[in-house]
Amino acid sequence: MDNVPGFIEFHLVKGSNEESRTLYASHSTWKSEDDFSNWTRSVAFRQAHKGAGEHSEVYLGHPVFEGFDVII
Repeated sequence: MDNVPGFIEFHLVKGSNEESRTLYASHSTWKSEDDFSNWTRSVAFRQAHKGAGEHSEVYLGHPVFEGFDVII
């Protein structure tokens, strides 16, 4: 990811751990929304996510994107 234009940093965070599931969220920071959007349409994105469907048994459903703008 360090060579992807506009990428700043990435964190995978672990949330609540319940009997039936453990919550994880990925958090990435980008210089601009356009940089992020360009990455999602790139070969690098496809390579980073290839094979993700092979592990569908560990997911409750399809990932849901939530974007945020920095206020402070």
